[in-house]
Amino acid sequence: MQKSSLQIFFFSGLLFISFFLSCDNTLKPIDTDFGIYAVYGALDLNKETNFIRVRDLNQPFTEDATREIDAEVTLENLESGFSEVFQDRREFFQGVYQHNFEVEQIIEPNTEYRLTVTRSDGASVVLNTNTPSKPEPLAEPLNQDCYTPIDITFDPVYSGSIVFFIEYVAAELPPPVRQGRYIIQNEDNPGGALVYTFTPVDIMKLTPQTGGKYRCTDLLVPEFNIVYRHFSEGFYEKFVEGRFNVLESTQRFGSFYADTLTIPIDDSRVCPPDCLTKQPKKEDNE
Repeated sequence: MQKSSLQIFFFSGLLFISFFLSCDNTLKPIDTDFGIYAVYGALDLNKETNFIRVRDLNQPFTEDATREIDAEVTLENLESGFSEVFQDRREFFQGVYQHNFEVEQIIEPNTEYRLTVTRSDGASVVLNTNTPSKPEPLAEPLNQDCYTPIDITFDPVYSGSIVFFIEYVAAELPPPVRQGRYIIQNEDNPGGALVYTFTPVDIMKLTPQTGGKYRCTDLLVPEFNIVYRHFSEGFYEKFVEGRFNVLESTQRFGSFYADTLTIPIDDSRVCPPDCLTKQPKKEDNE
């Protein structure tokens, strides 16, 4: 398998067990006190294939010692009871062998999964993740002017975080202009609607290198794109930018998906809401 085929999105991510790990060869080679395996993986709900990397913490971190791994990796859907044992896709990377277990089952939203890594003597590491719900986002109103607030609604949302940028194409600036990151969570009403409200003119005023003077008339394309990722609980850190490479990333086990919501805007020149109140009074000629 080509190394590039192991790359997946998420803000893209991974799991370390019991203590902080680094991805380079300075990883502590022996760890009998803190764990059995280091497990790194992100289950992307939009992909048919995901990868979970496993390291044996009780073997030296060298080429010879990492050639083989004593590990059986199983993922169980706790809602349906479906369980699968994965094949090891071994890769030689930065002087050692990485063991990447290929997940080829569809990951369901709002579902608890259990990952189990078991050694031949029965010792194991067990990790759970509750996948995010996958609601169809709704933006309203559409095709309104620069001064009309827009509500973006995700319904339902349980645990986890929705992390997003607002992107647009503006005159005389490299596309796209990106504002954010914005993070919203549904801590007070799990299972209910999660709503974020923004006003286009406030976003345009933040456009860099413009001194706060840009308005919707400066859009080259009359729309905003909400580029978002929805993460399982506690899993959004270090995922928002760039790609996730299972061979290099060192984070922790969890789940997410990525999507984009496009919101059309009326970019006609309009008078701001307070402009009428600022008009000079006409003299009474009668």
